[in-house]
Amino acid sequence: MQERRTRPATVADFHRLANLAEARGIDVLQDHKGRWMATSASTAGLVYALSGFSCSCAGFVSHQRCTHHSLLLRRLGWLLELEPALPFIAQTPADCGDCCGCGVQDFGRYALPCETCGGSGLKPDYPPQGRPAVEVVATAA
Repeated sequence: MQERRTRPATVADFHRLANLAEARGIDVLQDHKGRWMATSASTAGLVYALSGFSCSCAGFVSHQRCTHHSLLLRRLGWLLELEPALPFIAQTPADCGDCCGCGVQDFGRYALPCETCGGSGLKPDYPPQGRPAVEVVATAA
């Protein structure tokens, strides 16, 4: 038997699922005892038991997220705000080639100021400051 792995859910996943629930006409209701339930979009009369942490539908059991649960999180005000996407900034000819203009060289577990540009992010004048110039000497054979 193969183990099924589920990727961790993102804030965008929960917003997308809550929007899908609204588009499908799913409704989140609370009974007189304070228990939450959600209607099914595919089966009339079927309701799923909800809490702030789970849903009884097959989608939640399989993926640990679903439209019903996401809609409840939105209703309770528990959905985090989406962070705006960072704009793509193209590298310019004035940017340092070793750090792409950010001034930092990333080595995975740590980052250091770029040695080539000294952390400025600007393409250095050649030869770079602090480095000896290399002299090319042609030899006759």
